[in-house]
Amino acid sequence: MPSCIHCGAPCPTGAASSCPRCGTPRTPGTSGTWGANATGGTAHQPNRSPAPGYIRVGSTMLPRWLPWLLLALFLVGGGAEFLILRSDSDPSSPASDYPSPSTTPPAVPGLDPTPTSTPYTAPGDPSDSPSSSTPPSPSPSADTPSGTVERFYQEINAHDFAAAWELGGKNIGGANYSDWVAGYGSTSHITVSAVDRTSDSTGAGEVSAVVRALQNDGSVKVYSGTYTVSDGAIVDAHLTGSQ
Repeated sequence: MPSCIHCGAPCPTGAASSCPRCGTPRTPGTSGTWGANATGGTAHQPNRSPAPGYIRVGSTMLPRWLPWLLLALFLVGGGAEFLILRSDSDPSSPASDYPSPSTTPPAVPGLDPTPTSTPYTAPGDPSDSPSSSTPPSPSPSADTPSGTVERFYQEINAHDFAAAWELGGKNIGGANYSDWVAGYGSTSHITVSAVDRTSDSTGAGEVSAVVRALQNDGSVKVYSGTYTVSDGAIVDAHLTGSQ
């Protein structure tokens, strides 16, 4: 059976002068193939509307769905390329959620993964000796008479009047504890400079001292004199005051 050279549709023999599908005319004097002349050349199409489902592009009949298919392929390809470029440049895209390859070497069991370096210290280097740093000034020992006097005033500054009472307040402050504590009500802070005049192995002895008492109003009262210490407590005091 003859067929159309443009659309490939089978064309029955008979009196039909054109392809029933695309409208290509049959060249007189030919048999078998529609749309060709006797010498094998392509016949010219008439200026007529194409068959249903086809469009004319120049001298070619194309199915109507073919341009739409090409357009859809173009849009799909362009959209895919846009998404790929966006995923490469946008850090918030899902592709950025994947961790980048790590350059950290794998941990080896039994080895510390964090390398540490210890500076080399030459033998005899004074920097490795604890005595190279300046030690803090030692506080006066409470075993000395002057240490007992200074600790007495430290407890008063800390408002631990019960401890100060046992360190000598009961011996030099009168018989009434409450009155003795009330006597320091206007005192903000006390500093004392104490020097042993005499002392023995038991911590007893006589101390020369200068006492400066800062008052709440900013004034300073100064007292100087001697303290007598025995058995770790002040047993007597002789002070004179001036302002």
